[in-house]
Amino acid sequence: MAEYIIRETGYPGAVKQEVIGELVRCKDCKHYWRNHADDISVSVCLASPEDDAFCSEGERKGNE
Repeated sequence: MAEYIIRETGYPGAVKQEVIGELVRCKDCKHYWRNHADDISVSVCLASPEDDAFCSEGERKGNE
């Protein structure tokens, strides 16, 4: 299921929502990989090595 980054603007009683882009979790990012032998997460970027974290530079892996 896809997740999206939404910008909300407006004032009390009226809110405008605008889709900014798709949110890419670290586990789905092309800059993330896990060393299964040692169960150590390594990230090429500076984002958190946690599977469910995300950053503004996330890019989905090629085939997804």
